Amino acid sequence: MKRGDIGIALVLIAVVAWFGLSRFMGEDGTAKGTYAMIEVNGKHYDTVALTEEPQDIEIRTERGHNLLRISREGIEMVESDCPDQLCVGFGHVHDVHDTIVCLPNRVFVEVTGDQVEGSEPDAVVS
Repeated sequence: MKRGDIGIALVLIAVVAWFGLSRFMGEDGTAKGTYAMIEVNGKHYDTVALTEEPQDIEIRTERGHNLLRISREGIEMVESDCPDQLCVGFGHVHDVHDTIVCLPNRVFVEVTGDQVEGSEPDAVVS
């Protein structure tokens, strides 16, 4: 390796590191997080940060009971009293735009990249 090759390699490493960090950092330089937006019956129920620490969210409505668990920077439906149990089969989701849906109990969970307080859906079909 020559002296010029080392300089080019250092520039390439710096560029890759900058792009890698910018993927995980917000525009203001603070770390971005992922959040889960939870809707029940077409209405905003809660927005929660997806963290490493385990946390359970219990949802009880006249339609049924669901238990969501936050862990490993993701969320999963661990319990539901719906007849088909499809929502439990979604597993642990953590990527932006991943969803969990329980149609019989009308529970909808979407992973978002930024915290969106009080956002309303564009349309609700019932």
